[in-house]
Amino acid sequence: MKRLRTTFKTVAILLFLVQLQTSFAEKNEQLVKAIFLEKFTQFIDWPSESTIEDSSSPFILGVIGKNPFGTNLEDIYSSQKIKNRKVEIRYLSNIEEIEACHLLFIGKAKKDIISQIISYTRDKSILTVSDSKGNAKRGVCINFYQDGEKIRFEINQTAVQISGFKMSYKLLKLARIVKPVKSEL
Repeated sequence: MKRLRTTFKTVAILLFLVQLQTSFAEKNEQLVKAIFLEKFTQFIDWPSESTIEDSSSPFILGVIGKNPFGTNLEDIYSSQKIKNRKVEIRYLSNIEEIEACHLLFIGKAKKDIISQIISYTRDKSILTVSDSKGNAKRGVCINFYQDGEKIRFEINQTAVQISGFKMSYKLLKLARIVKPVKSEL
């Protein structure tokens, strides 16, 4: 009986450590993604008709669906600027609230309405980012994916072009390209 208790305690401790490690890995992954959001904007030009050039107003970073970042966005962007502007983070519950965003992160919980979000943002200057498998093919501009231990991203070049963004070749070079724009040579 004592041996069984000892075995049970050992298994419980191992399960706790595995859960702790998994939790830490997930938090670390979300921190990296939160930092990437600002890094992407360094290599992207918004269309001239967008509100991005109005430095008196904040850069609006919206999250629709389940927030995977915890407090990472607030922790980072309370002092970090995007496009030389203060960052305002908004947690959105419906599609109509998207309009004011410069960058929209689409959480996994909204996968079922991704086509509605893409239709709504398609011709607007809203950079869409997600981390759900297949979302780049569905029309999200940038989608994170896991490649072994590394976090990578893919870019839907057609969606980017339709939204009017200009992306640096440096960013495109680092990404897996989905729906490339045909060269007119």
